[in-house]
Amino acid sequence: MHHQREHIPQPLTFRTLRGQRVAARQAMEADTPLLAELLGQLSERARQLRYMSSRHFSAEVIWSEAVRMTRELSPDHTTLVATKQLNEYHEVIAVAELVRDQHDPAVAEIALVVRDDEQQQGIGMFLLRHLVGLAQSSDIRCLSASMLAENSAMLRLIRTLGLPYTATTRYGETQVLISLPGHHAEIAPARSANKLAA
Repeated sequence: MHHQREHIPQPLTFRTLRGQRVAARQAMEADTPLLAELLGQLSERARQLRYMSSRHFSAEVIWSEAVRMTRELSPDHTTLVATKQLNEYHEVIAVAELVRDQHDPAVAEIALVVRDDEQQQGIGMFLLRHLVGLAQSSDIRCLSASMLAENSAMLRLIRTLGLPYTATTRYGETQVLISLPGHHAEIAPARSANKLAA
């Protein structure tokens, strides 16, 4: 039986290393166009690292991915967005997902991406820590992340969490399993959870 997560009542805010105010909150269906805009602004390299694919992202693929992130929300699928205000307009500059494994409810997969011009500002770590907190409140014992072996930025974020983890690399892809506080890693790395890819 899965526990309902409470929705974040107010956006949680922090200041980036540049001093910009950024808010993080759970995504809503109304965020679909903003997420599509974020995905469309990503460099080819950022998309490749996030989706482990170098294929072309058409406008249709980008839109369907934004729809997936906002319309499949449930107690087992959380999408967090990081936003900043530009004049009167709010823009999404990063997105992170937590998706419970359908076969093992004690495991959830994480994925995140930060817009190229906003990277190395602490935004990814801010979102990742929120995912960890949400996972802990949902009785999740282990987080899984699939990435290209060359994705050193994501591996660095995971190391910075300070939680026990294992990383297994095969054929250029690294599978990371993070054990959450109070739990021991008892999860076999044989199966990856949903790939969270378009």
